[in-house]
Amino acid sequence: MKKAIAILLINALVAAAVAAERYEANWDSLRQHENPQWAVDAKFGIYAHWGPYSVAGGWRDVGNINWGNYYVTIQEGIYNSSSQEARRKAFEKRYGSITNGAGYKELCADFKPVKFDPEYWADLIEKSGAKYAGICGIHHDGFAMWDSKLTDFCATKIGPKRDLLGDILAAIRKRGIKTMVSFHHERTERMYNGLISGLKKNSVKGVDILNPDYTDLYWFLGGKERFEKNRIALTEEVIDKYKPDVLWFDGGAQGEASEQILAHYFNMAQNAGKEVCVHNKGNFENNFGIYSFENGAFRPQFVPWPWEDDTPSAIGWCDWPWWWGLEYKKPRDVIVRLVDLVARNGGLLLSLNPRPDGTLDQGQIDLLLGIGGWLKQNGESVYGTRPWTIYAEGHFEPLPLVQIHPVTGAKGRASQPDTSKFDTSDIRFVTKGNTLYATQLVPPTNGVTVIRSLGQQMKVSEANKITAVELLGHGSVKFIRKSDRLEITLPEQLPNPWALAFKITVEGELAQRQPLPLGTEVPYAKRSKK
Repeated sequence: MKKAIAILLINALVAAAVAAERYEANWDSLRQHENPQWAVDAKFGIYAHWGPYSVAGGWRDVGNINWGNYYVTIQEGIYNSSSQEARRKAFEKRYGSITNGAGYKELCADFKPVKFDPEYWADLIEKSGAKYAGICGIHHDGFAMWDSKLTDFCATKIGPKRDLLGDILAAIRKRGIKTMVSFHHERTERMYNGLISGLKKNSVKGVDILNPDYTDLYWFLGGKERFEKNRIALTEEVIDKYKPDVLWFDGGAQGEASEQILAHYFNMAQNAGKEVCVHNKGNFENNFGIYSFENGAFRPQFVPWPWEDDTPSAIGWCDWPWWWGLEYKKPRDVIVRLVDLVARNGGLLLSLNPRPDGTLDQGQIDLLLGIGGWLKQNGESVYGTRPWTIYAEGHFEPLPLVQIHPVTGAKGRASQPDTSKFDTSDIRFVTKGNTLYATQLVPPTNGVTVIRSLGQQMKVSEANKITAVELLGHGSVKFIRKSDRLEITLPEQLPNPWALAFKITVEGELAQRQPLPLGTEVPYAKRSKK
């Protein structure tokens, strides 16, 4: 009897050990991970580009607009070989010459977000309607925004002297919102090596990143092998310490290091009883995670695998961090973009632009509250929905927006869609169960919404009968269904001025889009350099 019990205990321990390490660091194993339902249903998330580079955003004497990551990669200016480079001049004016050892560590020490209130941020995020949120855990500069035991180059030991990542994730989690961390440090070693090569080539001496004494502080120096080891360890430290629901990688292409990190993340989630997901910015295998398209660049018009566009809150195509010349998007532009993306099987990830002191500009606040007000009224037409047989009426084609540098005439990377080109003809369709939602992206001025795709020629169900139409935020509305259109009479007072969401009930089972067959290959974007 005792022997049988012992065998059962051993078997249970073996089974537990196997369960604890279900995922292995190879793609045969990793591709078995599936996106959780909540991640496909969420549709709208928020993160923030915030770090020591935000301090440089206030340097008006640089005199340059944020173009092509001008401020978020401030280290490329600080360690420029030319003493006349505008960012280096502005840095040396404040901290001394890099030839005397002043360097990025000084900028980090000056990053003091004394007005950062994570509870206020989390309240605002909750009011925005976002279903998952977080911040950049570490950007290309290599500065860790958390309390790290692995490096002194982190927020609790230099500058803020506070666990910024941990504080905001805790506040977000308290409100029942899923947590997210983005990692951008796969490119850190490569970027700094380029700067080091330039300094050596031009015989610039006395620079801290050339001094072996700073190798311990700057964890990304010391060679590729050391960098990869430290990158893995730092990423896994965040996974184990904060257990985020979403990981988002800017860079981090397929390879042993990334596979090890992903296996560690999925095994952590399994042992913690969490459902997690990874955002795939062209870094990993096809049909894996939630695809991510930077500003919609290079994105097909319909992607049958779950995806999102990520975009800054500010209007510039590269306005990821805060800088002195920011202008913010208006709520209407983000709302109609979100509706358009959701109809195409996607979602939207919005990046905040916090100031270095931890406050948010009023334009940022107004944007989040405006989005949240619309989603509070119309969220049922967004969250948890799926594309319909027809996903768009009006503009099916790409609507690229190319911004032009006002001084040099340089073109920014094309974004999509250009929301200024939407008009009353633009309707977007989604379903939830047996309900059809149709959202008009520009309200008409004549009091009648026309939906040409819902005429009697379109078989919406076996009975092909629409029994009721409700305007969200208002209630039932009158409608007439003709052979070539559905005409809806609008109330005198519209529920909102930006986008009108109609809830449409049909008799019988609603016609549905066929699901994506497993293993279907999806056209994907070129990798970005953000």
